[in-house]
Amino acid sequence: MLSEFLLIFIPIFVVIDPFASLPLFLSLTADMDEKSRRYVAKLSNLVAFSFLILFAFLGKLILDYLGISINALMIAGGLLMLFSGFEMMKEGDKPRSKRSRDITLPPGNIAVVPLGTPMLAGPGALSLVIVMTQKYPIYMWSIIIISVAITLLITLGIFLQASRIYRFIGETGSRALTRIMGLLVAAFAVQYILDGVAGWLSSIGMI
Repeated sequence: MLSEFLLIFIPIFVVIDPFASLPLFLSLTADMDEKSRRYVAKLSNLVAFSFLILFAFLGKLILDYLGISINALMIAGGLLMLFSGFEMMKEGDKPRSKRSRDITLPPGNIAVVPLGTPMLAGPGALSLVIVMTQKYPIYMWSIIIISVAITLLITLGIFLQASRIYRFIGETGSRALTRIMGLLVAAFAVQYILDGVAGWLSSIGMI
C-alpha cells in the first residue's frame, strides 16, 4: 500500500508544487490583514480540491462525450506538463504566475483565480488526475483523493506560514525548489507521453 500511495502521491505533489505558488500568494495578499490572508489560503485550496476531484470523477465522461481517448489525453497532458516543467526549470516559477503578481482583486476572487485555478488546479494537475483514474483500478481511486487532499493540506500549511517560510528559504531557495520540481514534472511528462504512444500503438495492433 505504501508503494502504491507514493506512486500516486509523488506525481500529484510535484505537479501541484506548493512552493511555486508561494511567491504569488505572498504578492497577492501583501496588503491584506491576517484574517483575509487566512481566508484566501483556505478558500484557494478548497477551490483547487473541488476542481481536481470533479475532473477526476467526471473527466472520463467529458472525454467520452468529446470523443477523446485516454491515450490522446495522456499524450496531450504529457506535452502540457512537459511545457510547464520546462518553464519551471527555466524561470524558477510556474507559467502565468509572473503575469498575475500585480493584480489587485478582492480576497474571494484571488482565492478562486489565479490561486485556486490555474496555479494549484492547473491544466497539468487536472489532466494528471483524469489520467490516474483511468490508469488505476477503482480500488485505488481513494488513494488519488487522499493524495490530493494531503497535498493541498500541505499547501494550506505553507500558505498559512508563508511569510516565515519565504523569509527562511528566500527568493533564491524558492526558485531552486521550483526548478527541481520542474525537472521532475518534465520526467513524469515524458513517461505519460511514452505510455500514451504505447497505448495508441497497442490499440491499432502495432505492438
